[in-house]
Amino acid sequence: MSSVSSCEDSGPRRRSHSTPHKSSAKELGEGTNPRSSAVSTYSLLSPIYNDSFISDKDDPALDPEDLTEQIKNVDFRTDDPQDKARQSETGETLGQDLNLTPWQEWLLSKEKQLRVELEKKVSEDLKHEEERLKLQHKKEMKKVLAEEEHKEWVRKKQEQERQEKEQKLLKEQQERELQALRKSAIQEKSKEKYHEWLKKKKEDQQERRRKEKEGEEKRLEEQNEKKEKAKKVFEEWLEDAKTRPRPTLHSYGYTNGKLTGYYDGSSYPAPGFYNPIPWKPIHVPPPPKEAAKNLSRKKTKKAGSSQSYRSNLGPLYKPKDNLQIGKGTFKR
Repeated sequence: MSSVSSCEDSGPRRRSHSTPHKSSAKELGEGTNPRSSAVSTYSLLSPIYNDSFISDKDDPALDPEDLTEQIKNVDFRTDDPQDKARQSETGETLGQDLNLTPWQEWLLSKEKQLRVELEKKVSEDLKHEEERLKLQHKKEMKKVLAEEEHKEWVRKKQEQERQEKEQKLLKEQQERELQALRKSAIQEKSKEKYHEWLKKKKEDQQERRRKEKEGEEKRLEEQNEKKEKAKKVFEEWLEDAKTRPRPTLHSYGYTNGKLTGYYDGSSYPAPGFYNPIPWKPIHVPPPPKEAAKNLSRKKTKKAGSSQSYRSNLGPLYKPKDNLQIGKGTFKR
């Protein structure tokens, strides 16, 4: 084998007294995937990767091919506790059969522990991934259901709005028709009332004109009657005036040096009527003594005041006793 030959050429044999140096994935050949075969275990247990490797020439009893075949038959991946116990017993038996060194046994147990932890982590990751996928699927389903419900709600809402709009339009149309009917009825009623009012107005105007005409005729007739009556009374007065005696001459004046009387229209005429019954004072009973005294005092006061008033007005008033006509004067 090439690996064995490379190890033989590498140098002298050394004992295992420290942690082995792990090779890279390229050098090991197989990855650390837990689902890989048991050959990867052999890559860590193979003596060629150990510093304490003993060549086949030195120890012909240890055959790497037989060791590989035995490790291939070991499978550490299991979840059953009985299988795990069985594997541990098989691993111990294998270690006893292989006559492994303590380091190789520790390495084998470490590898088993790492693989168990790795498998546990992978199973947890898978479980988390499954849960995540389930949650994602559930969210997607919820989202799809929500979208469908939203679409159904939108469709119902649109249908409801369409029905409401149709009902609103129908109601508005009915209201417009009803208003038109009411308006036409009101117009017909108003026309009838207007015709009735117009007829009544014409009748009132005719009645008023008739009354005005009758009143005018009556007024003209009364006026003519008054004129006729006044004319008749005036003619009667005119006839009486011819025979009525003239008023006495109560104004005098000098004409050609002689005193003559004449009628003056600006002077007061002579009285044409007088009361033949003489005036008699109203009898008043005499007052008591005290009242008589007070009355006498009042009379004296009134007499004094009237005299003073007359004395003051004396020089201001002069009676017209002289009448002058032309160049002559006449004294009453």
